[in-house]
Amino acid sequence: MYPLISLENIKKQFGQSLVLEDISLRINQGEIFGLLGLNGAGKTTLLRCLLGLLRVNRGSISFKGKSLRPQDVRESFGFLPENFSPPQNLKAGEFLRILGRGLGAGTNQVERLLELVGLKEHGGKQIKAFSRGMIQRLGLALCLLKDPQVLILDEPALGLDILGQRQVLELIAGLNQQGKTVFFTSHILSQIEKTCARIGIIHRGRISFSGSAEELTRKHNVPGLEEAFLREIGI
Repeated sequence: MYPLISLENIKKQFGQSLVLEDISLRINQGEIFGLLGLNGAGKTTLLRCLLGLLRVNRGSISFKGKSLRPQDVRESFGFLPENFSPPQNLKAGEFLRILGRGLGAGTNQVERLLELVGLKEHGGKQIKAFSRGMIQRLGLALCLLKDPQVLILDEPALGLDILGQRQVLELIAGLNQQGKTVFFTSHILSQIEKTCARIGIIHRGRISFSGSAEELTRKHNVPGLEEAFLREIGI
């Protein structure tokens, strides 16, 4: 594997409030990388900087060894935001077809994606009748409309019950096996530990650790990720 995405010395502040300071990370080709942190640690801000939705105050972001361009994001990245909320009055298949037309996605592709994310039997249902887990699956289908190389997922299992979390994580693992590089954030340790080849920990706007979960537990000489995480952030 090689670094597909590199973030170097990223700084982001809003007015006098410093949110990200000296962030450097590598996301390798073909891996699942999980960014772990407490609420308010800076996870969502970092993703939005990566996607060009926020302008950084300092630092650089590269993709395939070159400076990341808006065109790269449009063509190669799929994004599932935190609290994804599609129009409630549309049917699932209708929603995907409307957006897919602008991306050149045909009806057959929409049907294939609905089947891939486990919504094959629900494409004709209005979104307002969907559970939270079904909405997250629809969001993943939307991410895949343009067949992106990279999936950027902000808390993809947010608000789901244990079964819903497992189903979404299994879907992410399956997409990774199909060649997708996945970068997702979470504050749920079990999601990170079961799914990710490597993890990063962000705390108070800084990366305190980057490596495997096993490396983190060895670093703190503890048996589990939860205790290692708490020690890493000084709790």
